[in-house]
Amino acid sequence: MDEPRLFHRFVAGIVALALVARLAVFFYFWPTWVWQTGHIQDDWNKLAINWITYGTFGFHPGEATIRRGPGFPLLEIPLYLLFGENYAAWSIALLLFDTGTCLLLVLFARQLWGNRAALLAGLLYAVHLPISYYNANIEQFTSVLPLVFLWFYLFSSWDLGCSKKWTPWALGLVSGVLMLNKTVYLPLALVSIVAIVWLKRKTPQFSTVCRQASIVLVTAALVVAPWTYRNYVVTEGALVPVQTLFWGNVWQRYVIADLDATDGTNRADGRIVEYILLRRAELFDTVANTSGAKLRGPKRDVYDEQVFRDQVFEWFRSKPTQFLKNVTGNIWAFWVRAENLRKTQIMLAMQMVFLGAALLGVGLTIRYRQFTKIRFGLLLILTLWAEYSLVIAWARYSLDTVPVLAVVFGIGIDEWMKRRVDGSQVMRSLRLGKVGAANSQLSTISY
Repeated sequence: MDEPRLFHRFVAGIVALALVARLAVFFYFWPTWVWQTGHIQDDWNKLAINWITYGTFGFHPGEATIRRGPGFPLLEIPLYLLFGENYAAWSIALLLFDTGTCLLLVLFARQLWGNRAALLAGLLYAVHLPISYYNANIEQFTSVLPLVFLWFYLFSSWDLGCSKKWTPWALGLVSGVLMLNKTVYLPLALVSIVAIVWLKRKTPQFSTVCRQASIVLVTAALVVAPWTYRNYVVTEGALVPVQTLFWGNVWQRYVIADLDATDGTNRADGRIVEYILLRRAELFDTVANTSGAKLRGPKRDVYDEQVFRDQVFEWFRSKPTQFLKNVTGNIWAFWVRAENLRKTQIMLAMQMVFLGAALLGVGLTIRYRQFTKIRFGLLLILTLWAEYSLVIAWARYSLDTVPVLAVVFGIGIDEWMKRRVDGSQVMRSLRLGKVGAANSQLSTISY
């Protein structure tokens, strides 16, 4: 593992495996891709196309929106410029991009956690089938995965005392760009900064840590600030850091719970979307004659969020236990749930292998007292898990954590091999050395 040429051969093999796995998924599911119809999940393509064609970040030409952040559309813009609306080319390009994420993971993880841990992490990431599927489906988290890994790498190097002078600046930049992709990473930045300051409070470097923490927060805020200002301008006074949809997502969770109660989970594909649209239309029919219902663009986005919030508050009062039931269901749904029973069973079958490997890694790092190496990765996972459990959870949301889980697996297995495999080889070498010394003494006596 310490021989550079051999390490690079392993890296090349893992990257090749990652590419083959992704292309195999792409062609295996070829007849089923929704983008074959010209439609992209959650209309992400429209944001990029309208931004370039009409200069407006929105789902409709000339009508801005604050319901999405700019992270993923910025990645889609070059795809549109290069391939137009040939979404098969978009899909392949994103799969290649994710193969690059696998390479990035191995090369950077090597610097902090060692060669073997990096290769094991890359191997797990390379064969993660749900990652390949949702990347090929042109989904938002494609742009998030490398950022999540870089955040974990930079934060861990800071925590372990291996950081450079530029690390806080880079960490702030990565944190800010993560927020522009998904608002859920805003609480993570705050929680992690509080955690490291608390953990380092009794160390001689405490004042330095506080200064570095300030740099991270200020840099992240400066990255997000232009988009926040843009939202303030287009809404004419609303403070929206990145995007809306928080209350809309909580509302959807209540609606899905109603659908589960009436239709069960063994339902047809697309039934959830159909039901949510029906209930949404019913909700907004009740406010059709209000002045807010006549708004358009960002102001309408703000108004819609208020309507969802009011409905959720009403449900809080009328069905106080339902929220707790939703949260309880979200806890497991975050890892395995899909739109119906069939897809959930498929996801569960795949996730059992990868989550089992990650849990094994966690157990081994704890057993061999290496928990410090992974603690901020686990903090990221727990923070996202808690956030989605309070709102709405699907297994595809948990895929953001795959780069961290892969590294945790690699570190755990590496520690086990150091104690068992490498340790056994050392003992064998010592025994052979003793036998060799004894033979030498016998030879000397015979002369």
